[in-house]
Amino acid sequence: MTAAGALALGSATTLAVTRWAGQGAIPATSAPGALLDDASRINPTSVRGVLFADPSPERTARTVAPLLRRIATGDDPAMAVAGVRHSMGGQSMLAGGWVLDTRPMNRIDLDRAAAVVRVGAGATWRELIPVLNEAGFSPKVMQSNHDFSIGGSLSVNCHGWHASHPPIASTVRRIRLLTAEGDVLTCSPTENAELFALALGGYGLYGVILEADLEVWPNAIYEPHFESMPTSEYATRFAARTSEMAYGRLSVDPLSFLEEAILVRFTPEAGTAGTVLPLTSPAAPELQRAIFRNSVGSGVGKTLRWTLEREAAPWLAAPMSRNTIQNQPAAVFADHSPDSSDILHEYFVPRARLWEFVRAARDLIAPSGVDLLNVTVRDVRADGRTTLAYAREDVFGLVMNFRQEHTARADDRMRDLTRALIDAVAAAGGTFYLPYRLHATAAQLRRAYPAWDAAMAAKRRLDPNLVFRNGLFEAYGR
Repeated sequence: MTAAGALALGSATTLAVTRWAGQGAIPATSAPGALLDDASRINPTSVRGVLFADPSPERTARTVAPLLRRIATGDDPAMAVAGVRHSMGGQSMLAGGWVLDTRPMNRIDLDRAAAVVRVGAGATWRELIPVLNEAGFSPKVMQSNHDFSIGGSLSVNCHGWHASHPPIASTVRRIRLLTAEGDVLTCSPTENAELFALALGGYGLYGVILEADLEVWPNAIYEPHFESMPTSEYATRFAARTSEMAYGRLSVDPLSFLEEAILVRFTPEAGTAGTVLPLTSPAAPELQRAIFRNSVGSGVGKTLRWTLEREAAPWLAAPMSRNTIQNQPAAVFADHSPDSSDILHEYFVPRARLWEFVRAARDLIAPSGVDLLNVTVRDVRADGRTTLAYAREDVFGLVMNFRQEHTARADDRMRDLTRALIDAVAAAGGTFYLPYRLHATAAQLRRAYPAWDAAMAAKRRLDPNLVFRNGLFEAYGR
């Protein structure tokens, strides 16, 4: 098969998987030699086969354990662990290897008295939010959209719009982990603590997260507050405000490129915490999509969008529940073109050095020829629980969304820009996120993650036969 043919088939496969995920359906079987892709739609990967989990974590472990033993003895290739594959660089796939699809493992059990939910790793936030909503609860920490699987969120140690919170690992009471030896271990900060710290943010390299106990938060009605400012003042203004959820936007308008910011804060209305509220989705998704997609490749479109965000959004916004804020798919804004994809980067910078990094990023992105569509700023507090922590102090996370064509030249341009941005954030004392395209050099990764070599040494000690592998390990773990 030609490279172009593989890319086309990989994209078609990904679209099919997206449809399955959107409908909540799981295909019953997967043919040997399946060609999979991830959210990038530029990473077609031929795998040995796909094994689907059972709804029961216990039966999943019994089903998978014999294959793990065959992998350990060299009779089968290694295994990668996948949810809905929202990563972008093969972190949930392995060329020539097995893929365990965890999505059927979606059982949800809520302990209302303890404010803890036990959830299967394959469940998505889209499935969990309605269950919590019916009891007056909400996720404590999750991504800003509901498309992702719980296991995937834990494996990347996600974060979102939840101000004053560390990443999701801080909310985990315990996990059950299927190890390379086929054992099921309970891991927590006090039990099998090393595995707990490695598996959270460990990208499936230390075992299969079967289920997790997560702390939940009272749902409430939130009042939105909007404030515009120069980006140079964002850190100071943010520190002076209080909120339970918040995010920032940076201008991609050519007339004020990365120099203007909007801070959006959400504060709970008195007397609404813990009440059972109607669960809706954010209003007018089609209009939001049209405004966003019409800014692609268009300076005029970006100017119009920024003007609407800055001037119209504060007048149109209305109070909404915490769950409604999070009850939106990323797919609303996604690029559906067969010739291009939206590619995410994320950089974490100490809060006092935000403008230093943004200035450097502006000077790199503007002449690069890469189309920057969006920058969201998030508050992420220090993570003291995980081995591969990206927030080792309080930071702002800058999520950058670029449009990339499906060509080798465009990928080379993106690689060069990524490496330049990683150097810039490192110079500002920051780090970058690992779920995205594997464009960083090995030296850049080790500079951003000083514990990487120790984590890989632990990988070889705990999984000496390298039963669990994926594209991230193949690129940097050898």
